[in-house]
Amino acid sequence: MVRMLPLPDAPGVEPALLGELVRVAFSQRRKLLRHTLGRWLEGRGFGGEFDVQRRAEEVPVADYLRLAASLT
Repeated sequence: MVRMLPLPDAPGVEPALLGELVRVAFSQRRKLLRHTLGRWLEGRGFGGEFDVQRRAEEVPVADYLRLAASLT
């Protein structure tokens, strides 16, 4: 038996923005994030640091949460 519990809502993270970010990151299978998320971040004028030389599945949830919080 497996029991899954949802993580609590992260403070300062807009759920719709996080959903869009994750959808873009996972939109192309097995591609580096620079092809998908990198372009999306450029379009939003993101000037921070985020390693887009990884695949979406290699990024920990905490990194996505931090990125979403920095975009708000």
